[in-house]
Amino acid sequence: MANNQALQDVTRDKIIESAGEVFAEVGFQHATIREICSRAEANVAAVNYHFRDKLGLYTEVLASCLVTQPATALNGKSAHSSDPKEALKMLICGWFERNHASGRPAWLARIMAHEMANPTPALDRTTESMRANYQRFRVIVGKLIGLSPDDPRTCMCVHSIVGQILHYSQARPTLERLWPDLNLDDPEWRRAIADHIVDFSLAAMEWIAQQGVVRSESLAMDPAARHSTSMFPASDLAFGRLPEKPKLDSCRAPQTVPR
Repeated sequence: MANNQALQDVTRDKIIESAGEVFAEVGFQHATIREICSRAEANVAAVNYHFRDKLGLYTEVLASCLVTQPATALNGKSAHSSDPKEALKMLICGWFERNHASGRPAWLARIMAHEMANPTPALDRTTESMRANYQRFRVIVGKLIGLSPDDPRTCMCVHSIVGQILHYSQARPTLERLWPDLNLDDPEWRRAIADHIVDFSLAAMEWIAQQGVVRSESLAMDPAARHSTSMFPASDLAFGRLPEKPKLDSCRAPQTVPR
């Protein structure tokens, strides 16, 4: 019995390994159980036994990717660094390197690229698994710009950083044509780009934080500025701030219909 269970566990792991490769290459919709089993040298019936169906297997592959994230993820060193700048640097460098790694660490980025383009029922479960890291990311960025993790500007900064990282993985075929000298297989290139994303993002957030201080000092000197009737204050737009909700008066229809 023990030997039989061990063989089943080996088969299960081989199927997950092969499925991860196939899902990363072609996405959920275009992956076939037959191709996965061929690579795993397993019987199609084994998928039904261990995972019920293709969606069950796909969900398990996503879960295995999330569980095996290395210590450079947000639940590792970066989450406990007392310096938010250092925490952000570890986060970006680690994430960027994982996106261009091989094996399981690389599956998640490539599979999620397919998932974002063509969502599956597994997206809800995957998103829930990522929610804690997303919140920690917002905490780090919030500290850097002096805002709450829940402030919309904090969220926009987080997604701006994420967009830079994902650009180099999801747009790689296009980048190789537009920028032939770019070599993302070279560790030196990857480190240089990761450092650039860190420096670029920190510079932008430092500017946002400084403008927030200037804005606060301006309001302290001129309390009347708090009662500005402008729907979109020029200073707020220049400082990257969200405009306040417009007054109801500004949204009312005209009292008379123009002739």
